[in-house]
Amino acid sequence: MSYKKRSFYVAYNDCEGEFSLSREALEWLADRGVIKAHEILNEIEDEHGNVHIDETMLNMKRHSSLLILCIENIGSLKASGIGAMIRIRPISSNRYMLKNMGGIETVLTPDDIIWVEVE
Repeated sequence: MSYKKRSFYVAYNDCEGEFSLSREALEWLADRGVIKAHEILNEIEDEHGNVHIDETMLNMKRHSSLLILCIENIGSLKASGIGAMIRIRPISSNRYMLKNMGGIETVLTPDDIIWVEVE
């Protein structure tokens, strides 16, 4: 019996700025039962201007299936908040880290790291 390697997906910001979700993404998540998204929408009803909302405010991880579905369903442009371009990277490892350089994030897995060996 052969086992197929499972794929995972990670959301990351692909432009200078910060990872930020749009109001439309919040509404999509709230409609699917994310309580924090609903609470934030209620809080920002009276806000004027732009509000920065990231995944930590929603108690979500970047690899959350619901977050990935949101981005896939409404698209990267509509899911991205102010100063963000949210994209999805498929990974075959269950471990990853985000490297941030000037707001542009890179998703790294153990296979991406070239280790220096001390001899």
